[in-house]
Parts: sequence; structure tokens; C-alpha cells
Amino acid sequence: MSPDSPAQRVNDANASIPMLRQWQTECLERALIQLSSEMPHFLCQATPGAGKMLLAAVLAEALIKRSDIDYVVYLGPTRAVVNDARHTLEKVLNRSLDGQLGSIGVALTYHALSNRLASLKQLCLNAHVLLIWDESHHASAPGGQAQQANQWGLALIALERHVRFTLALSGTPWRTDGSCLPLLRYVEATDLPSNSSDSLSRVSSQKQLIPDYVYTLKEAIQDGVCRYPTIQLVDNHSIGMTRTHPRTGRKEARQYTSIPQLLKHPSVHYATLLHDDAPLQHVLTLGIKRLSTLRQHDPKAGGLVVAASIQHAEEITQRLEDAHQTVCLVTSHDPTAHTQLDTFRDADTAWIVSVGMVTEGVNLPRLRVCCYLSHVRTEQFFRQVLGRIIRRQTRHDEHCYFYALNEPLLRRFARRLTDDLPDELAKVESTGNKNRAVDDGSHFHNVDAIAHNSTVTTQAFTPSEKSEARTSDASGLTLSFQAPHHSQTMSTETDVAFSQAFYERLIALRLTD
Repeated sequence: MSPDSPAQRVNDANASIPMLRQWQTECLERALIQLSSEMPHFLCQATPGAGKMLLAAVLAEALIKRSDIDYVVYLGPTRAVVNDARHTLEKVLNRSLDGQLGSIGVALTYHALSNRLASLKQLCLNAHVLLIWDESHHASAPGGQAQQANQWGLALIALERHVRFTLALSGTPWRTDGSCLPLLRYVEATDLPSNSSDSLSRVSSQKQLIPDYVYTLKEAIQDGVCRYPTIQLVDNHSIGMTRTHPRTGRKEARQYTSIPQLLKHPSVHYATLLHDDAPLQHVLTLGIKRLSTLRQHDPKAGGLVVAASIQHAEEITQRLEDAHQTVCLVTSHDPTAHTQLDTFRDADTAWIVSVGMVTEGVNLPRLRVCCYLSHVRTEQFFRQVLGRIIRRQTRHDEHCYFYALNEPLLRRFARRLTDDLPDELAKVESTGNKNRAVDDGSHFHNVDAIAHNSTVTTQAFTPSEKSEARTSDASGLTLSFQAPHHSQTMSTETDVAFSQAFYERLIALRLTD
């Protein structure tokens, strides 16, 4: 960073602002060069936890100092995200961002934009405005599978005609419905050079997004910005299922050797397993044990549980409290939810449980463990949740831990995540069928030796009691998760989820100091 660079001038002016990282400085200088009447839009794609909001604030400060803009309008998806962004912007700009007289701009949710559209257009007619739209994947535009822009996309397009510049921020700048994002640059897939990175433009099969600056998880781990993620997928080798046939009334009994195999049955759904006592309790137990170990060295380390519903979150909270854990339950139905988020950030409460309020954009860097018990199975949501535990605070907190059930889509997302890991930290392990998981007396079983040092591992679970655990529903479906005898070993030979072909595709991360 040169002594006269915008980043250095901002840091010199306010010593309380963290020094910009190298990627932030590079992105800032590229944006200052690129933003013009010919190229008024800029997209920064940076991995969750990298510090996109600080970059945006310093860019806004630099544009104000060189008289390119007069005001800043920030848009975010939720009140929690907006509050965090407003705090960062006001700290860097040293001006309020409340939309009142004397402020430097306003920070709004996307939902509130339509009600302020007329006044914001008038502001843009009288002054030069920078529009920062955070988590840009929430807006859609014509041209994708959806064929029409959503409400937020329409409002953005209407406002964009009047602003001077726009800065789009996202760690996952693609939509799960395949539609495009407004204002940004796309090219036809056939027009991309052969070496174009798929990770830069995962949107649809017809059009691909071209970001203006990309900062990957691989780079963030190498730079010490993000933690090494260890992902553990929980399974069971002996699952019994009985059901009453809806037409004949006959009892059917089947045996399954993995969750993926079980989920092929049309009567069994992933959501059912999330509420089942055995897998639910085991995922939570893994998280509790890991967090307890971390808190011996870092008493403020926290854990996140992403639940499937508010009722599910309440049940999980009760289970954690029964295990003598301190818990903060945050749901959209609680009017004090945002206050609780702020309190949890600086407290030493062990766990925070939510459905969706902590999955995106919320800055809680002390989170280091996540139990993923959501019914949502999209790669975008998976990565956003992982982003809540990946932000490093010190050089001593280099690891984070993510627990989920061994559901096929989640397993695929975990494997794809390894595409974004540093090459020197990733390797392919082919274990074949020679590795066995041995009962150690605790009813918990490591499926493979690579479980000790891999980013994506799979662990078998069994009930905490020696007897099998059962669950049933009104349809007559009963599931049992059985514990093996102590004298037995469990071969992976017939296990669908742990076949040799699967291990040959598994990328394992070596966690090194």
C-alpha cells in the first residue's frame, strides 16, 4: 500500500478503523479506477467472513473525498444485517446514516426500499449517490428461469437509473432459481474462455456472471482471514424401518445401512430425520463436546444451531439447556430478537439457536461450531451458514467445525466446498473397503481413519442407550437406529454412502498449524 493510496489515507485519518487487508486494498483501488459513467456498476464477490462491509465503507469514504459522490444509500436483506452495516459505515465515514437532516445517507432493508423510492429518487436528482446493495443475490432480474424480476429487483432497477454508482456485495452471487441478478454483467456460457472459473459465475446454464473482483475461500484461508473448516456428516450403519402399507394394511420391514440409502424410500423424508430423537441428539452432542473443548482455551467461543422451524428451535433450545448449556434463542417472532443478537455478540453465552436470522450477513465472529439442522438444502444457504463460523478473530482460532446429517445434497455441497480450499491443504484419499469402524464402547464410530484430519468426514451414530432408539409417526412409519454389539466391527463394504467410489471423490483437508 503506497503512502498516498486511498486505503492508507483512510487509515491515517481514523486510527480506530482496522487496517485493510491486501485483498481489500486491491479491490478498493480497482473499484476507484473502474467506476465511471461508462462502468457505473461494480461487483465484489468475497467469501463470507472476509470483510466486505469494511471495504464498502472505505470505498464510500474515498469516493466522497474525491467529490465523486455526496451521499450513500445502503440496502441489506434483514434488519440485523442493516444494523451491522450502518455501524461500520458510520464509523468509517464519521457521519450518521439514519436518513435524517445532516446525515451522509441512509441504510434500509430491501423490503423498505419501495416505500422510500420516491424520496430516494429525488435525492439522486439533487446529488450524486453511491448505492451499496449487500447480499446481492436476493434480487433477481429478467433473463433467468424466473423470467421476471422479483420485487426487490424491480425496486433496484428503478433506483439505479438515478444513482451515480452501484457497489454490489455477495459471498454467493447466484440464485437458486437460476435467474440473473440486476445491474450486473453476464455473458453467454458459450462466450466464456475455456479456463473461466465455474466458481465465479454459478448462476444458470445459459448466462454466467462476471464479477469485477473475486476473493475466494482458498485465498482467505491462506491469508489467515478465515478458519479451516472441518465438516462432519453424521450417519448410522443399522437403520430399521417398519411401515403399514397404505392399501393392503400389511406390515413392511426393511433394513438400511446409511441415511442416503434410507432417503431413497418414498415414505422417508429428510425433514423427518431432523425431528427424530437419535440423529438430532447426536448432532447436538457432537457440537456440545466440540464447543466445550474449544471453550477450555477460548471461554467466549460460541456455537450456532440452525433449526428447521421456530418449534424445532424451541425444542433444540430445551435439549441444550437440559445438557447444562447456556442458550440464546433468536426467532423472527420475538420482538427483542435484534437486541438479543447484539447482546450475544459480546456475551459468553455458549449457544445461539435460530431458524434464519443468523444465517447471513450477521457478524458474530466468536461462533466456531455449527449444528446444521435446517430443512433448507441449497448450496447457497449451506455456504452462508458456514460463513457464520469461518471468520477468524486471532491467530489462535484457526479451526471451525460444522456438523450435519449425511444427506446426499449436503454431502455434495461439502465436497464442492473443497474446490475452494488451498491446494497444498487438500488431498484425495481412496480408502476402498479396508477401513473399518470399530465400536469403542461409547456407541460412537469413526467410519474412516481420515476422520481425524479431513475437512469432510462422516461419523456413524448410534443411540446413547444400548437399546435401539425408535421413532414413529401417524402414518405407521417407524424408524430404529440400532447400536452394534461390542464384539462386532462395521465394514463399509455394503454401505452405499461410504463406497470406494465415494472415497475416491472425497477431498480431505489436512489441518496443519
